[in-house]
Amino acid sequence: VDLRFTKPLLYQLSYGGKILSTNKIAGSNCSLAKMTTTLTTTGMQSIIHIELVAWTERCAELVMASTKTNSKTKPKPNKPYPTFPLTVHPNGQWCKKIRGKVYFFGVWADPRGALEEYTRQASDLHAGRAPDRGREGEPTVKDVGNSYLATQEAKVKRDLITPAWFHDCLSSVRDFAGFVGKHRVVSDLRARDFEQYRLSLYDRLGVCAIDRMITIVRAMFKYAYETDLIDRPVKYGGQFDKPSAKERRQNRIHRDRTYGKRLFTRKEILTLLKNAQQPLRAMILLGINGGFGNTDCATLPLTAMNLRSRVIDYERPKTAMRRVVPLWPETVTALREVLNGNRPRASRPEYEELVFLTVFGNPWKKLSLKEPDGDTNGPCSVGRQSAINLQFGKLVKRLKMQRHGRGFYALRHTFRTLADEVRDQHAIHRIMGHAIPGMSGVYVQDITIARLRAVVNHVHTQLFVTR
Repeated sequence: VDLRFTKPLLYQLSYGGKILSTNKIAGSNCSLAKMTTTLTTTGMQSIIHIELVAWTERCAELVMASTKTNSKTKPKPNKPYPTFPLTVHPNGQWCKKIRGKVYFFGVWADPRGALEEYTRQASDLHAGRAPDRGREGEPTVKDVGNSYLATQEAKVKRDLITPAWFHDCLSSVRDFAGFVGKHRVVSDLRARDFEQYRLSLYDRLGVCAIDRMITIVRAMFKYAYETDLIDRPVKYGGQFDKPSAKERRQNRIHRDRTYGKRLFTRKEILTLLKNAQQPLRAMILLGINGGFGNTDCATLPLTAMNLRSRVIDYERPKTAMRRVVPLWPETVTALREVLNGNRPRASRPEYEELVFLTVFGNPWKKLSLKEPDGDTNGPCSVGRQSAINLQFGKLVKRLKMQRHGRGFYALRHTFRTLADEVRDQHAIHRIMGHAIPGMSGVYVQDITIARLRAVVNHVHTQLFVTR
């Protein structure tokens, strides 16, 4: 026998025996020792060939039988629930085909762990990026976002920012993290990522919302750099700027042409006042008398009103600017009806100082922080309740005056448009609760009540005096 052929055959038989032993296949009546002896003693190639073929055929039968038995004892598992995003693969793992390629996330026995792994990698895989495993010691987008939101949460609990702004921060950070991948290391972010994110915002949001979200994302990374969470500023490139003034004008023109301007006509305002019940009627009068918005009405304190002098004088909560509003006789009458009528009892002591309360004794617009449930360490959520929007929406719908983008706040737009005809901008700013722009805001110390009354009387004339 040519030793060049005998030695490889011996290796093959030795390897085959190891396979049989590993897979615990019993019942083989072929003798590995006998086969080895035959190969080493006989000089007849035919005997070698016959013995080798017989042994190989027997091995194949045993392996096939073992495979068939194992397929019966280990059936494929069912999905834990119908909407489970992963699929069973014959290799014993959970998988999912993404962008034409199959990815594996864990073994059959641990569907929960496989789902967690898929959730961690999903945003990267669906975006066509390689999942980032993270590097020890380097902050991820999730780390930076949680730290920024924790600071904002502390501010809102101390009344330094409003719950509404915290809600905007929370939703913006979550949206950005979901797009680029919350486990992405911050140092791996590139200008291309910010450019693609900005373009995605244009597919679903208006320019005002885009402006707000870009502002918050930039503020988050600025906070991370200033607090040493990251060692260098983030490079955004030239495509992550806020919408330009031209984009804003184009958006407003398109909106006005599509839905109409955010104004109420004289006839519509008189119809609203005729059909509204108290206290909504008094709120509508404040909206068109002094440009009061939803939050302005909901947070108006009793101490701000002097019905004898027919004036409201206080600091507007949103801007902390002094606001002086001379009242019409119709507005004074409506407010007295609210205060002298069956005013609901406040549900909490801090609500007793408010002018307007719902039938349940709550403010007509309320934003509150909600602590996370259980042992969750995430940021608080924000609860929103706006009875003004709800009741005003029902009224305009019943009167068939409903129109996209024109809610209670459009009364403020209407007042400002009519008041502009007086051409006393400083007086209008004082009534609206806006800061007087430029150095005039520093030097103008007071505006006479006569100038303020001239503004509101002009708007009153436009609405109630028959011409």
